[in-house]
Amino acid sequence: MKIFVIYLLSAIYFFLSFSMDHMRSIGLYLIISVALFFWGTWEWKRRNEEINEVNRRITEEILDEIPHTQKLVSPNNLNALLINEVTEILYIASRDELGSDFEIKDISFNKVLEAALIEDGKTISVFPKEGILSSPIKLEDKEENEELEEEYEEEDEEEELEFNLCFKIVTDDLSQPIHYFTYLEDYKEEYKEYEEYEEAKGVCNEWHQKLSIIIRRYQYDRVMVNKWS
Repeated sequence: MKIFVIYLLSAIYFFLSFSMDHMRSIGLYLIISVALFFWGTWEWKRRNEEINEVNRRITEEILDEIPHTQKLVSPNNLNALLINEVTEILYIASRDELGSDFEIKDISFNKVLEAALIEDGKTISVFPKEGILSSPIKLEDKEENEELEEEYEEEDEEEELEFNLCFKIVTDDLSQPIHYFTYLEDYKEEYKEYEEYEEAKGVCNEWHQKLSIIIRRYQYDRVMVNKWS
């Protein structure tokens, strides 16, 4: 309500400036209007930061119920990746909206076969590079990229496209071999120019290295034994 009143006063002073006869009065009203506008914008950003901080704290409290030693939470508080080095379990938590319950998937370290970091539908980093399962991630990404290209061609040229930054994890599980963890989603391409995006990408690269270490620990235990040996 406070922010609405500030913006309303800004608009009132702006239109009143056109009814003034003297340049000094016009300038004064315009200055007041601009000052109120920036004040309202500052209050709006501060309010959003407070809301995000509350949501982050509540999300942290919920996730703290899962035993873990390291944790990565997406900026929108809808997805989380947790590592428990003691029990050697990787958790992927996700939900559709704030306030709803997390859907949690637990994966043993020795079940993690391959991990890729995906940016805008394209694989920018994958481990192991040769692929344990005949590079299923690369094959899928090729098909997905073709589908994305077709979708983009159908989009209006003036419409801005949305992008994402996520992980795709292949596990030794026939019922659900591939899992996703989305860190950033539905952002505009211009966001890549901001420092926040570079920081987010740096965090994702760091966590991809952590997943790579987990895979490497059990990599040589998965070598198939020749039945004639």
